Amino acid sequence: MSKSRRPNYVIYAPDFDPDSGGAIFLHQLAHALGQLGEDASLWPWNVPSRSDTRKHLRRIIRNPGLLWQKPVGKLLRDPSMQTRIATHKDLRSDTIVVYPEVTLGNPLQARKIARWLLYKPGLKDPFQFTENEMFFRAGEMSDLPEMTGGAEDLFLWRRNPVYRNENRPERKGVCYMVRKGHEKERIPETEEPAAICIDGLSHEEAAEVFNTCQIFYSYDEATLYSQYAAICGCTSVIVPGFFRDRSEWVASHPLGRVGVAYGLDDLDHARQTRSQVQGVLDAQEEAGLDTVRRFISTTQAGFSVA
Repeated sequence: MSKSRRPNYVIYAPDFDPDSGGAIFLHQLAHALGQLGEDASLWPWNVPSRSDTRKHLRRIIRNPGLLWQKPVGKLLRDPSMQTRIATHKDLRSDTIVVYPEVTLGNPLQARKIARWLLYKPGLKDPFQFTENEMFFRAGEMSDLPEMTGGAEDLFLWRRNPVYRNENRPERKGVCYMVRKGHEKERIPETEEPAAICIDGLSHEEAAEVFNTCQIFYSYDEATLYSQYAAICGCTSVIVPGFFRDRSEWVASHPLGRVGVAYGLDDLDHARQTRSQVQGVLDAQEEAGLDTVRRFISTTQAGFSVA
């Protein structure tokens, strides 16, 4: 197959949101694919593959070439990434469409679908897959092996540079995050009036809190904020609940092997290994690019035109 005949990629994505891991991952995938030489674009959520309105048809008749080259819709993007919004011409018969697990069915009527499991389907949101999809997972916790047969890894990490230890002379107090741990019973430490909840804060605001507080508690066991807190000098603690012990949690969240405590009896480990977090994240960024390379190889071979 010649380079010009390689299938392109269309990633079905929401607006970029610096506080949404799913949105970040989808936009990062488009960026990484482009950096690796692939033709990749972003298709805005809830924009249909074609329109049946009379206005749309009149525009096609007047100037079809111009219409099909226009972006299919508006989409907020991160200016630090090199991404583009798809046009109707990007949706071809050989296009590989990437849907996250929360997208129900096949709204773009694609023939080739790569389903990216960013969170365990059904745990928080309903799901609806179609036949002959390829499955990829952001981590072991996101997989449904009884349905996928064991999805391949596909993850991307891009550390936000706003998180750094400013080495302020005094730290005091507690901060915490709830997010996907909202069903857990609250611990007394986060119920104190002075405890600061960082849910909904910007990255700049969260970094400020991390540089003033002594301990960060996360009810969400799968957030990168645990590592960000450690980078900023906080003692970072996961409030347990989904796993039996630390070893089981680390097996599903390998980034947490250093710098993060799993429960209050693990604080010494978090403090003693906090300085290793930065190196682990750097290595993880490169490992993520390797999974994108494997994603390209797998999808190009698996969806190749006979």
